[in-house]
Amino acid sequence: MSALARLLAVLLLLVTGAQLARAEGVSFAGKRVNLYIGFSPTGFGYDTYGRFLAKYLGKYLPGNPLVVPQNRPGAGSLSLVSYLYNAGARDGTDIGLVGRGAAMEPLLSGNASAAKFDATKLTWIGSMNNEVAGFFISNVAPAKDLKEVLAGTPIQVGSTGSGGDPETFANAINVVFKTKMKIVAGYPGMNEILLGISRGELDGVLGYSWGVARMGSRDELKEGKLKLIMQLALKKHPELPDAPLVTELVPDGEGKRVLELIFARQSMGRPITAPPGLDPAVTAALRKAFSDAMHDPEFIADCERINLEINFVSGEDVQTLVGQLYSLPESVIAEARKIVAAK
Repeated sequence: MSALARLLAVLLLLVTGAQLARAEGVSFAGKRVNLYIGFSPTGFGYDTYGRFLAKYLGKYLPGNPLVVPQNRPGAGSLSLVSYLYNAGARDGTDIGLVGRGAAMEPLLSGNASAAKFDATKLTWIGSMNNEVAGFFISNVAPAKDLKEVLAGTPIQVGSTGSGGDPETFANAINVVFKTKMKIVAGYPGMNEILLGISRGELDGVLGYSWGVARMGSRDELKEGKLKLIMQLALKKHPELPDAPLVTELVPDGEGKRVLELIFARQSMGRPITAPPGLDPAVTAALRKAFSDAMHDPEFIADCERINLEINFVSGEDVQTLVGQLYSLPESVIAEARKIVAAK
């Protein structure tokens, strides 16, 4: 074992020991933990991730409580976040799997935001992965490729509403690249948007995760009915070396930093959150149980069996990222808000 590996092992033991010390005295025995999922119960996405996590989380929570997954869709999961923030039980029994963009909705929409929460005060438990989202179009869309989209060919793309990735990302591309995408809102979740594409109601969607699309839309991609034309993230997915990355298509400068702010949410791809004001020992217990569940060999095997992409991000890291985003220079935030507000 190298010196670096030994150091990392020691640090891991220290962190685990600290978590154990903080979590002492906490027990969920006899309680029911509600794991709310902020999206509809169909499709191969948040719902699948949430139900897989619920299967293992109770095994690692002190007292081994029953963990019950429940779908609570609405407004790209903003309804769920508002519920947790304002009415959720503050004893660790109400937690939620929410959209990766939910934490940034108050930041990016400002006074126009319908969000009724302070993302920096929420208790972030961790994230099940970081994501690379895609810009997908159908094979019968008026634009046949990215070049035609960027040239201004009008297309219709689906949205789950303000604050959700599909609408935020489409607005960003429209403003920065002067594209002419019409955003059609009102779809409960990604599965319904994909159904709209298959029916010819829509030409495409932005914000559909590659980790989900490669399995959930495998046949459509293989047959060419659905095409990935751009990666929406800060870093390319290793499986997609040839698909252009959005931030590579703009020159350095504030415009690029604004896009980096908007797409930073990909670093917390499937975040788990809880109400504010939890006892620090309860927070530590939830974060440790989440970490342990994510590293459970059976959980990992379950995910690999259906090619569900996982990549653990700690609660501390998510909490830090949210705080950093809300501390960015006002000029960058203001420009990002203009993009999000654009129609």
